[in-house]
Amino acid sequence: MTAASSSARRLARLDLPLRLVAAAGGGYALCWAMFVALGAWLPFSKATVWYFTGQIAPLPFLGALLWAFVAHTPQRALAWPFGLAVLCTGIAFTGIWR
Repeated sequence: MTAASSSARRLARLDLPLRLVAAAGGGYALCWAMFVALGAWLPFSKATVWYFTGQIAPLPFLGALLWAFVAHTPQRALAWPFGLAVLCTGIAFTGIWR
Protein backbone atom coordinates (compact mmCIF):
# COMPACT_ATOMS: atom_id res chain seq x y z
CA MET A 1 0.00 0.00 0.00
CA THR A 2 1.39 3.38 -0.95
CA ALA A 3 0.99 6.71 0.76
CA ALA A 4 -1.01 8.01 -2.20
CA SER A 5 -3.62 5.27 -1.91
CA SER A 6 -4.06 5.80 1.84
CA SER A 7 -4.40 9.54 1.25
CA ALA A 8 -7.00 8.91 -1.45
CA ARG A 9 -8.90 6.58 0.87
CA ARG A 10 -8.84 9.16 3.67
CA LEU A 11 -10.22 11.82 1.30
CA ALA A 12 -12.88 9.42 0.08
CA ARG A 13 -13.92 8.82 3.69
CA LEU A 14 -14.18 12.57 4.32
CA ASP A 15 -16.04 13.29 1.08
CA LEU A 16 -19.56 13.35 2.51
CA PRO A 17 -18.76 15.22 5.76
CA LEU A 18 -16.84 17.90 3.85
CA ARG A 19 -19.71 18.32 1.41
CA LEU A 20 -22.18 18.62 4.30
CA VAL A 21 -20.00 21.32 5.88
CA ALA A 22 -19.87 23.09 2.51
CA ALA A 23 -23.66 22.92 2.15
CA ALA A 24 -24.63 23.95 5.68
CA GLY A 25 -21.74 26.15 6.75
CA GLY A 26 -21.11 27.66 3.34
CA GLY A 27 -24.79 28.44 2.84
CA TYR A 28 -25.03 30.03 6.28
CA ALA A 29 -21.88 32.11 5.80
CA LEU A 30 -22.92 33.18 2.30
CA CYS A 31 -26.43 34.10 3.44
CA TRP A 32 -25.21 36.34 6.27
CA ALA A 33 -22.49 37.89 4.15
CA MET A 34 -25.11 38.77 1.55
CA PHE A 35 -27.33 40.25 4.29
CA VAL A 36 -24.54 42.51 5.47
CA ALA A 37 -23.53 43.52 1.93
CA LEU A 38 -27.09 44.35 0.91
CA GLY A 39 -27.65 46.23 4.16
CA ALA A 40 -24.56 48.32 3.52
CA TRP A 41 -25.25 49.07 -0.14
CA LEU A 42 -29.03 49.27 -0.65
CA PRO A 43 -30.42 52.80 -0.21
CA PHE A 44 -33.44 51.69 1.82
CA SER A 45 -34.25 51.69 5.51
CA LYS A 46 -32.80 48.85 7.56
CA ALA A 47 -36.25 47.30 8.10
CA THR A 48 -36.88 47.16 4.35
CA VAL A 49 -33.49 45.63 3.68
CA TRP A 50 -34.03 43.10 6.48
CA TYR A 51 -37.40 42.08 5.01
CA PHE A 52 -35.95 41.83 1.50
CA THR A 53 -32.98 39.74 2.57
CA GLY A 54 -35.32 37.50 4.54
CA GLN A 55 -37.25 36.87 1.35
CA ILE A 56 -34.16 35.92 -0.66
CA ALA A 57 -32.43 33.99 2.16
CA PRO A 58 -33.26 30.53 0.75
CA LEU A 59 -31.39 31.29 -2.49
CA PRO A 60 -27.80 31.21 -1.16
CA PHE A 61 -28.65 28.19 0.98
CA LEU A 62 -30.10 26.37 -2.00
CA GLY A 63 -27.18 27.37 -4.20
CA ALA A 64 -24.63 26.16 -1.65
CA LEU A 65 -26.54 22.92 -1.13
CA LEU A 66 -26.74 22.16 -4.83
CA TRP A 67 -23.13 23.18 -5.44
CA ALA A 68 -21.85 21.03 -2.56
CA PHE A 69 -23.11 17.86 -4.19
CA VAL A 70 -22.51 18.82 -7.83
CA ALA A 71 -18.88 19.91 -7.43
CA HIS A 72 -16.28 17.39 -8.56
CA THR A 73 -14.23 17.53 -5.36
CA PRO A 74 -15.04 18.40 -1.76
CA GLN A 75 -12.34 21.07 -1.87
CA ARG A 76 -14.19 22.85 -4.67
CA ALA A 77 -17.45 22.42 -2.80
CA LEU A 78 -15.89 24.15 0.22
CA ALA A 79 -14.01 26.86 -1.66
CA TRP A 80 -16.84 28.46 -3.63
CA PRO A 81 -19.44 29.22 -0.95
CA PHE A 82 -16.86 30.35 1.60
CA GLY A 83 -14.97 32.31 -1.05
CA LEU A 84 -18.15 34.09 -2.12
CA ALA A 85 -18.93 34.82 1.53
CA VAL A 86 -15.50 36.43 1.95
CA LEU A 87 -16.07 38.44 -1.24
CA CYS A 88 -19.51 39.64 -0.05
CA THR A 89 -18.00 40.57 3.30
CA GLY A 90 -15.33 42.63 1.55
CA ILE A 91 -17.99 44.36 -0.52
CA ALA A 92 -19.97 45.06 2.65
CA PHE A 93 -16.97 46.64 4.37
CA THR A 94 -16.40 48.97 1.43
CA GLY A 95 -20.06 50.00 1.67
CA ILE A 96 -19.91 50.55 5.41
CA TRP A 97 -16.79 52.71 5.19
CA ARG A 98 -17.87 54.88 2.27
